[in-house]
This record gives sequence, structure tokens and C-alpha cells, in this order.
Amino acid sequence: GILNSDTETHNIVGETLKADKVVTGHYSMPETGKGLNAYIAMGSRNCHESTRAIDALEKMRRGETAFFREGSAWHDLKEVSKAIVGKTLDTRYASLCSDDTHPNTLVGKGHLDHIIRRAVEEGIDILTAIQMVTINTATSFRMDNELGSIAPSKCADIVFIDDLKSLNVTKVMIDGKLVAENGKLTFDIANYQYPDWATNSMKIRDTISADSFRLASPDNKQQHTVRVIEVIPARVGTVAAKAVLTAKHGLLSSDTQQDILKAVVFERHNRTGTKGFGFVKGFGIKNGAMASTVAHDAHNLMVIGTCDEDMALAANTLIASGGGLVTVRDGKVLAHVPLPIAGLMNDKTAVEMSVLVQKLESSWIEIGCAMPSPFMTMALIPLACLPELRLTNRGLVDSNAFVFVDLLLD
Repeated sequence: GILNSDTETHNIVGETLKADKVVTGHYSMPETGKGLNAYIAMGSRNCHESTRAIDALEKMRRGETAFFREGSAWHDLKEVSKAIVGKTLDTRYASLCSDDTHPNTLVGKGHLDHIIRRAVEEGIDILTAIQMVTINTATSFRMDNELGSIAPSKCADIVFIDDLKSLNVTKVMIDGKLVAENGKLTFDIANYQYPDWATNSMKIRDTISADSFRLASPDNKQQHTVRVIEVIPARVGTVAAKAVLTAKHGLLSSDTQQDILKAVVFERHNRTGTKGFGFVKGFGIKNGAMASTVAHDAHNLMVIGTCDEDMALAANTLIASGGGLVTVRDGKVLAHVPLPIAGLMNDKTAVEMSVLVQKLESSWIEIGCAMPSPFMTMALIPLACLPELRLTNRGLVDSNAFVFVDLLLD
């Protein structure tokens, strides 16, 4: 929207700047010249979408903080860390972030402590890595007058660790008060009653059945060339590919021989009844379906799979639970993570959720998907601001040109 001079997007940024707030960026384009200059001139202070060393380096050279990303699904740190490793340059504009992290990653590996360890593995100096999650980040968000270092006048938010190698966190203080010690909270969190609107977000107009996923072959043609969203393991980008599909009984379906799966996005917030059809490649699913209501940024209901019946079961399972993540095969639910709060959250503890997510991860392998954290990759398929091809409830989007495009190429 910024580079295309979209009025609404520029107005949002303008109001943010007028309110003296920080504008955070989302620049995922490979162009690091005039386009990046224009984007930063808009007012962006930081960006977490660097996937190459040159992306981060060019942002840092222009005074924009580059967040080096390492989450459950996105493993960009290995490549992006090359922007500073072995180079003599000022690293004040380099920070670390996770972007998206599963509960079992948090419980099993950690959060920023884990990412610091990964940064050190890639050759970043330990003190530099710690700066990248403290003072550098606070400065980027213009909060270094309160946070980011242990000094007079600053908030007493302090993380205590055993040593600089293991980074084992022994206790945590917030505003000078002990809030966690030896992996346990030191205070009780009161129960919260969520309002009905927050727990009633599955507002889908039409009843979903296997017929909802039928995709007719126009003119009863035997073969069609279709657009395909090809995902890249451990990366946020997609490739705008194409494939030839053979119709069966007048319908276009998934083709597991080509690793091509049908995908459908249903609008779930306002009962509009809109849905978009597409095809995705790269998940490796041999038999079954996956569905999710975590689907950035509109968070509609997204389903991918090999057969319409399993896709319908996956969709209806999430409708019944108020949202979440689910894996289905041969008419049976293999794993289900309910997210009844807005279809995005659960009020269970991280440890409880970790058990559910671990079972979900095992179910991916059962249906043939070897990709790390496929639900996170799946969650970005509707995000139309990332290149190259995306699927929304309104249809396919060429996110390089920001226009809707037809599924069929013939």
C-alpha cells in the first residue's frame, strides 16, 4: 500500500505519526534501492521481514532497525545474521525477534533466551546479541528512557541468568517486584470472564459440507492450467507457480502426485458467505486435511486437504469449538487445538497448550507433511501483503501487483 500510494494506508501512517507513535514496517520486497528508500521515508522505524543479509544491512544503513527473525516456523537468523557477523559495523540498528512461536517451543526451548543462543551459534557476539533484545529494541521503539538497560531512572525490569553461555533464567523482576523464579510465577493471575462476542466468532453464513469444497471444471474441459501458491519451508514468501490439473467427473481436485492441494478460505466474521478457492504446493500431505482460524491478517477459516469430505470435517470441527487448529484423516480428527477466544487464543496455560500442540505436530507427520510448523506457513497464505501469490475469502491476490487474479489460466 505504501509504495503504491494507497491513500488509506498513508492516512493511517500519517495519523500514527501525528499521535507521536512508532510506525513499524513490513517491507518484504527484494528491492533495496528506491523502494526501500521510499518505504523508510514514510516513517518506518523497524522491520521484521528481512530474509537475506542484504535486506537487513540496507535497512540498518538507512537507520531502520532490522529485526533478525527466528521463530517456530521462520528460520531466517542463519542467513540474516551474515549482515553483521565478521563485519566492522555499528549494530545498534540490529535486533532479534520471534514473530510467531508455538507454546511447545516456548516451553521446550525458550523465547528470546533461545534466540540469543541461536544468534551466538551463528557467530554473533553474546554481548551484541543481548543488546539486540534489550537496548537496541527499546531505542527502536523510543522507550529507551524507561527500558532496555539497568540504570538509574529506568524501570527495574530485570532478567537474572546463571551465565552468559547457558542463559538459564533464574528469576525475573518487573518494576522491582519478583514475578517469576525457577520457571514458576510467584503471583496468582485472576480468572477473567471473556465477553460473549469474543467467544462467538465463528459467524459463517452457510452450512459447510463436502459440497462446499466442490470446484467445477468450466465447460467440462478435461484439463486446466491453474495458478498455484507454492510455499517455501521455513520462509514467509511464496512462489506464484502454475500446474496442469485433470478434471474428474467435471470437478477439479487435489493432485497428490504433484503435491498440489485444494485450499479454501471462508469468511467467518460477518456472515457474508464469501469464499475463495485456490491450490497450494509444498505441504506434502498424502491423505487428509488441515484447517485453521489463525490466518493472517483477517483470520478467516482456511482449509487445505486432499479430499472434500475431510476438509468439511476439519472446517466443522473448528466451527463447533469456536476456532482453532485441526488435522483430519479418513473421517477422523487426529489432533485438535481449540482456540475459543476470537478463534485465536485459549486461556489454558502454556504448558497445557504445549501438550496439545505437540500432538498436533505429530499429526502433521501422520498425514505426510514433513514441513516444520506447517500451520504457521498455512496461516500466512491469506496475508496479501507478502509476495507473491495469496488466497483470501475474496479470491486469489497477486501480491506483487496488488490485484485479484483468476484461478484458471485457460
